[in-house]
Amino acid sequence: MRAAGFGTERIEEDVARLFPEKKVLRLDADAVKRKGALEEGLRDFREGRIDILLGTQMVAKGLNAPGVKLAAVLSADTSLNLPDFRSSERTFALILQVAGRAGRFIPDGEVIVQSFRPSSPAVRLAAEGQVEEFYTQEIEERQMLGFPPFSRLFRITIRGKLEARVRSLAQSFASDLAPYQQDFEVLGPAECPIGRISEQYRWHIILRTEAFDRTHAALNAVLQSLKVPHGLYVEVDVDPVSLL
Repeated sequence: MRAAGFGTERIEEDVARLFPEKKVLRLDADAVKRKGALEEGLRDFREGRIDILLGTQMVAKGLNAPGVKLAAVLSADTSLNLPDFRSSERTFALILQVAGRAGRFIPDGEVIVQSFRPSSPAVRLAAEGQVEEFYTQEIEERQMLGFPPFSRLFRITIRGKLEARVRSLAQSFASDLAPYQQDFEVLGPAECPIGRISEQYRWHIILRTEAFDRTHAALNAVLQSLKVPHGLYVEVDVDPVSLL
């Protein structure tokens, strides 16, 4: 099974067909491979040489164009499907960021949010601009589930070109942690949500704890005794920003 979206190229084709008189620019990972392409595109948009700007999250942050009257978020709920406790927070923040692009200098600016889950608190409250209400709901859910800021996380990622070797080392690492589990909870080992990057397979183990110092010491002891085979890599991320 593979996740499939609309794709920025498909959206670009539709927009060009619907508005043939408008000059359209697409900014995504493929379009900005040339050095300086992103900065050049944003400058052209700010100065009015581009009528419609399409892009991924890279255009949502920091874009400040005085003439923008309409902003739209397509598939606003996509990140809600990611297995990360911060997915609701990221969705909420992205919608607010895009909404902030319209109407900064024009009183009648408009924002359209398209979603398959419009009743989701992250989508609904962002569309309504209810920051405090979203925070209250999110912090209660984090506390109930025991996620930060009510715990600390350690993420151990193991990667390599042979999946069987990566999986074997991850399982061995988790077994070595077992004697210390009175101080933390072990989640995994499991394949990372993004299981392969740059032809390297990825597995991870997540430690959830309220005893940071003891967990840090236990993890350090296991790492010191761990023999990492050639071609495999072990990475530790304390308080990870992303679990993907």
